[in-house]
Amino acid sequence: MTLFNNSIFKNSYLVVCAISTLLLSACGGDSGGGSGAAATPAPATATKMEDLVVPDGFDYNPMGDYELDIDISSITTARSFVSVYTRFSIKNDSSYKPDYSSKVIAGSLNSGTFDSSFSAPSVEDEFLVEVWFFDDQPPLQQVFSTSESQLTW
Repeated sequence: MTLFNNSIFKNSYLVVCAISTLLLSACGGDSGGGSGAAATPAPATATKMEDLVVPDGFDYNPMGDYELDIDISSITTARSFVSVYTRFSIKNDSSYKPDYSSKVIAGSLNSGTFDSSFSAPSVEDEFLVEVWFFDDQPPLQQVFSTSESQLTW
């Protein structure tokens, strides 16, 4: 019985040693497949409010106020609809493709005129203004800079 107990002890000891060796080799060391030493983040520097410099005229408001005036009555007074977008792309034919989820204002023209005020995010550089007609012709399109608060067409 002592031999049996001794044999079980030796086998158990060998299994524990083998598992321990595998675990230690899996956890430590560089196997050569890593990306090297981890980058140390730059330390943050403490800044006091008195040290901050804000340029003159800086506006903390992320929204801009705009006035849109459209008068295409010299072109047409047909029934039409206007939409303004903050995001758009240029198509291969040099026309614009609006991102319809970025529409900030829309409305119908009355005898070829439209006048409205609206607010939009001031982080965009340009607006796309489209005038749509109800006879399936392509829309009239014009791009305006967001640096101007008065958009006149």
